[in-house]
Amino acid sequence: MRDVRGHHLFCMTLFSGHGYDQAFAENMAQLIDTLQAGESFRLVLEQDSVCSACPNRQADGGCTLGTENVLHRDRAALEVLGLSAGQELDWAQARKWLAAVTEAEFEAVCQKCRWAAEGLCSFALLRERLKPEV
Repeated sequence: MRDVRGHHLFCMTLFSGHGYDQAFAENMAQLIDTLQAGESFRLVLEQDSVCSACPNRQADGGCTLGTENVLHRDRAALEVLGLSAGQELDWAQARKWLAAVTEAEFEAVCQKCRWAAEGLCSFALLRERLKPEV
């Protein structure tokens, strides 16, 4: 079972192949494929399966880009989704929770993220990615 930070649920949904470096992008793509194939995951407020390939990961569990900022986004994500650390779910369940997020809730989670600032993710894109599959 993989560990996934709360805010990474948003990141994985909005991922478009960009990342900090090639190893990070490849790890993210592989993780998404694994979870979409049905592997369950556990929500955490610490380094997770995405962080494992991040060049900003610190050995002490922190992030060179701002550990408190990351934790704030994790907590905000779990709060708006009505989930808690330690909870286990699968990708289909996560998509249902994410589909219910409002624009204000999205902003509460993602407003201080560099990828949103760079225009690589948005509430509109989240809505688009979470359209029911036909």
